[in-house]
Amino acid sequence: MRTISKTTICLLLALAVMATSTLAGKHREKSWTFDKKESIRIKTISGDCIVKKSKTDRIEVEVISSYSPRNSFEPKARATGRAVRLSEKMYGSNSGSSTWYLSVPEGTEIEFSSASGDLIIADMKGDFSAETASGDVQIENCSGEFEFSTASGDIEMIDCQGVFEMSTASGEIEMTTCRGEFDLGTASGDIDAVDIILEFASSFSTASGSVEVTLAETAEFDLEVSTASGRATLDYGGNPIKGSFEFVSKDRRGRIRCPFDFEDERRFDRWGDTYVRKTFTRDGDEPHIIIETASGRATLSEG
Repeated sequence: MRTISKTTICLLLALAVMATSTLAGKHREKSWTFDKKESIRIKTISGDCIVKKSKTDRIEVEVISSYSPRNSFEPKARATGRAVRLSEKMYGSNSGSSTWYLSVPEGTEIEFSSASGDLIIADMKGDFSAETASGDVQIENCSGEFEFSTASGDIEMIDCQGVFEMSTASGEIEMTTCRGEFDLGTASGDIDAVDIILEFASSFSTASGSVEVTLAETAEFDLEVSTASGRATLDYGGNPIKGSFEFVSKDRRGRIRCPFDFEDERRFDRWGDTYVRKTFTRDGDEPHIIIETASGRATLSEG
């Protein structure tokens, strides 16, 4: 997965212009300006979208494209009562690319959907949602509510705060230095969350992928880290460990690793299989921490 930064985003802006010029000999630009609206809804086919905070209360939109034949691509923009709607229309077969650049007032809701286009947002406050097939989502230094889903695309969050509801099928989710409420899930993709601060009860889960969560401070809220056949790891990063801990794995199939002695161990039946549950308590009953796997490995690390 790519790691983004403000410098990277600036380079992307320059490279997009260069790439369109190379592909078509001459890139094509179209722009619009709208009064402030509650939301922007952009639907692309393969076009990328880069969003930054506007210095005014106006919404500025620019699309740069390089499709060939020249008239095979049409960008569209219109304003309704509460929203600006942006979209792409293709005519026949073509080749090329498009990138949408949005400057929007802080607090504007962004709704993005695309087949293969990427979404990049930096230095914003608001509510953000995205749904892609193979497109990636990259967010840096933003706060608000984040609702993202991809099929094979990756999701990356850096220095963000808020409510995170994210899922992928085969894509990966990476989070660095984020805080808030987390509900993250993948089918076969991995989850890698580093320097996380919980502000509400949270869950990180995969089916056949692996999930690793490293905390920036001691968990004060309930937390579940789980996988079916992969590795489920919770790393306290050297911070004090407290609460009631529950480890679950399939008997004789899964593995449990813990630096503390267990106080209780029981077996139970689930979906026709026998599972084992091991528990211990340290410095009080709260929060409740669950680390679970079926045939993989469940690990608690002091860091």
